[in-house]
Amino acid sequence: MALAAVAGNTAHGMELATHGNTIVLSGPVTGTELVMVKDAFAANPKIDLVVLRNSHGGDAWTGYRVGELLRDAGVTTAVSGYCISSCSRMFLGGKNRLFTDDYPADRTYVGFHGHYDASGNLDRKSVGKGGLYTWILKYSDGKADPDLVMRWIAIEKNKGAANFFHPDVGATLGNSVFFCDGLTAQKVTSCEPIATNALDRGVVTDLRRIASPDQNTLPERQRAQQFAPSGYAALDDLGKLPLAAPAGSEQYQRYLQANLPRAFAVAPTRQHWAWVSGGAEDVNAAALKRCEERAKQACVLYSVDNNVVYR
Repeated sequence: MALAAVAGNTAHGMELATHGNTIVLSGPVTGTELVMVKDAFAANPKIDLVVLRNSHGGDAWTGYRVGELLRDAGVTTAVSGYCISSCSRMFLGGKNRLFTDDYPADRTYVGFHGHYDASGNLDRKSVGKGGLYTWILKYSDGKADPDLVMRWIAIEKNKGAANFFHPDVGATLGNSVFFCDGLTAQKVTSCEPIATNALDRGVVTDLRRIASPDQNTLPERQRAQQFAPSGYAALDDLGKLPLAAPAGSEQYQRYLQANLPRAFAVAPTRQHWAWVSGGAEDVNAAALKRCEERAKQACVLYSVDNNVVYR
């Protein structure tokens, strides 16, 4: 689905960008979004796709109201990256609901939990007042598992959630739904696996993975083009890793679990390495610098993000 971007604007809450008959919403939900989305529909009544991208949610009331607005409009919603908390209610508002392929499948998911106070603790009164349980059952088209919904609306800390990935993720991770209680810090896919999937439980209505109209402008997509695979090895092929020390392989496996952007550098001696992930710094330059400080000689990049670039 390729559409040209014709406009873009921001508000104090989510960022809204318009691309033809698609709008992309990203970032925190602060309460300004209902008016913003209404204005977007008023400006273009032909909008038929709403992409929700990389949002941890925020204002609970707004999530409900935007979700209801989207259902009334009969539009399709699609998740790009992560969409959690009040963002997930916006997503469920879509008449049709899909995953995108903007990001890797194991980093694209919808996360559900309860309502929380400013300290991140469960606000049971707000959950009841908002009618979260019945709302989820309704907007999942009656497919949500009542017992699982009861579990996720009672999660004590806002860091926890019931996270739904595309069912295909189960082929590599063993499962596609993971329940995090929020009490301990852990990677989403390391949380409790739940034997169900997003399609059966009405989180999505279609297993297609579509491309957002602005996909090629995403920084990670641009990095993937700039640092294309060299063909030397598959990303997870430890046997090709040019390091002699077992500790190097262990560190590379940790690197594979790290957030993007990320870079892994190695020294020609096969004895030294370094890797960096996330943050605002240039991860490529930082990994090379750390490796060279350890090796006392020039290093080269072995991997950038999800590609092996070593030759």
